Amino acid sequence: MDSSGGSAQIVRFGVFETDLQSGELRKNGLKVPLQGQPFQVFAILLQHSGKLVTRDELRQRVWPEDTFVDFDHGLNTAITKIRTALGDSAENPRFVETLPRRGYRFIGPADKPMSPAPSPSALKGHLESLTARWRWIGVGVAALALVSTVAIWRLSPKSAESPSSSVEVVPLGGVPTGHQHRAAFSPDGNQLAFDHGGDQFCGNDQSCGIYTTLIDGERSLRLTNDPNDCCPRWSPDGRQIAFSRVSYEGFAIDLIPALGGSERRLYVGPTNYFARYFDWSPDGKVLAFSQGRNGKDTAWIALISLADSTIKSLTAPVDQYFDNGPVFSPDGSKIAFIRSSVALMDSDLFVVRTAGGEPKRLTFDNSDEEGAPAWTADGSEIVFSSSRRGLPTLWRISASGGTPRPVIGAGAMACCPSISRKGRELIYQNRVRNDNIWRVNLRDKAHAKASPSVLISANGRNWRPDFSPDGRRIVFESDRSGYGEIWICDSDGMNCGQLTSLHGVAGTARWSPDGRYIAFEFHPGAHSEIYVVELGGQPHLVPTLPAADNLAPSWSHDGQWIYFTSDRGDGRFQLWKVPLQGGSPIQVTTNGGVYGVESADRRFFYFSKWEVPGIWRMPIGGGEEMRILEESGGSDWYNWALGRNGIYLLNRGAQPKEAIQYFEFATGKRKTILFPDRRVDFGVAVSPDERSILYAQNDLYQESLILMKNFR
Repeated sequence: MDSSGGSAQIVRFGVFETDLQSGELRKNGLKVPLQGQPFQVFAILLQHSGKLVTRDELRQRVWPEDTFVDFDHGLNTAITKIRTALGDSAENPRFVETLPRRGYRFIGPADKPMSPAPSPSALKGHLESLTARWRWIGVGVAALALVSTVAIWRLSPKSAESPSSSVEVVPLGGVPTGHQHRAAFSPDGNQLAFDHGGDQFCGNDQSCGIYTTLIDGERSLRLTNDPNDCCPRWSPDGRQIAFSRVSYEGFAIDLIPALGGSERRLYVGPTNYFARYFDWSPDGKVLAFSQGRNGKDTAWIALISLADSTIKSLTAPVDQYFDNGPVFSPDGSKIAFIRSSVALMDSDLFVVRTAGGEPKRLTFDNSDEEGAPAWTADGSEIVFSSSRRGLPTLWRISASGGTPRPVIGAGAMACCPSISRKGRELIYQNRVRNDNIWRVNLRDKAHAKASPSVLISANGRNWRPDFSPDGRRIVFESDRSGYGEIWICDSDGMNCGQLTSLHGVAGTARWSPDGRYIAFEFHPGAHSEIYVVELGGQPHLVPTLPAADNLAPSWSHDGQWIYFTSDRGDGRFQLWKVPLQGGSPIQVTTNGGVYGVESADRRFFYFSKWEVPGIWRMPIGGGEEMRILEESGGSDWYNWALGRNGIYLLNRGAQPKEAIQYFEFATGKRKTILFPDRRVDFGVAVSPDERSILYAQNDLYQESLILMKNFR
């Protein structure tokens, strides 16, 4: 590798810093492992930032002639390791771009190397040129500084030994490529169990299932092959692994030997959104899990005995709240868990004694907390993932309560922590995603005019678009600023601007019929609420139903009413409407409803339900509901848009893969418009003239396990 006279050369780009002389890469001040030939290749790309470096040039500078036969494999491996260290992607690169059959180019905004520090000989010559008087002044100052330093060191608390000085954050090796989730340490701390894939991420090799691997090992051992398997937990003796499986039977907890073998079922019962997380007591006698009841939007922490399968309820939240992610303290006397509203955005950390009693609330953030928490080895603190200050990352809090502190070394989009019993290693799940808004123009209602193209692209989530009434602008939700806010762009994707700055989670933005207002949902505290903002003005709350989650607004055609869904009442979502100028809400549905739209002729109200797939219709003036569209293959309550004579929707059950389709009222038939290249997440919209469709496509989704060594 080239160097410049042996002097230090520091190159900075984003949160990274590279010392080209010492061969070190750091992220936020923490060392990232990248050595040998991968670092040499990386250094060459940095030194030629913005320029193509050919494969042949890399071969000549890094690989000697006698290893030429292994060059292709070696270079490909080096580039893969570079991207892993940077959290980069070949499909959507931020730093290293591939130019097919030619070479590579560093495209990140790299600063120029710092000026070389003066050599020792140069410093010596300079000092010798000083007068004797200034030498003695310098000695005095140096002595005073030394005494001051010693005094400060002796009087300072131990925190002077910064944890960041020894923490090492590295990607977990020896695991299958793809998506690794929810890892757990073995009792001796030498192994990890994790689930890989998920039903939409298995790939052609069908590699989903539960795996185990040695820390810093070369290979992983596959135990199961079901994409619905999740969240493994070791038995206290390390001989077995319990995992959850969600299927048509419901939520189940199964056992399998840690070295592989036959599965054995421990429990099966009703499923709920959070059911997959559970934990094993330190004495091995009980499991804690989130138990729900069919037809009820609530779940509680329960204990199941492994001796006789008896079940004991430990917590009792009110309706519309889910207790989930239970984790036993190291001594087994307490359980930490997350209590979340049905809207999923309002969560906090609680602790309850295993013997029973009233849970103690530790956090008061009302923010999204994803995955189960983790206890430190001594039981004094709890580590959890939270979006309390923007994008989700890891935080730690005293088990008795207090102010949460960030976990040093954990980056953004971190969740699902696990800590070894030795207490010196932490594993967490890191996620990188990019959801862009795509546009396809239509030749007619059932046929695309041309291939779809990206309309709005930005890092993070860009979801649930909606056309303005004149079709000239698009409103959508995005977390590109670090928070979920409402944004507006022109219909060609240009001139984008942020409409709200609420520093929370805002979404489901919908234009009023006159184009003056936008209604949206926002999560200001313990519950979600409906807000309205006039273009150029400030958002204001629309009073709806207190002590409930109020979500998913839409407008009546005269602009005088806002429809919304609320979980107030019998524990299920129902549709309501409230006057724009204020007044008492009026209930619209009685058998469930989560999102609804008035028809253009103002005769019917079309809506979807939370718990049952499909689309229903009822007269606007009131009357019996009728299911007009059944979705046995599965559709999302939020991924449809109403046209004049039909419905545009995403069908996840279409073959050979999910498709955007048009359902025609007159014939009752569906026609496939296109098969998106990648998974569609939140949002399908149609233009007022029905000549264009917008949808939010998941163009990048990577999940990996990150190991933090020397955690304390």
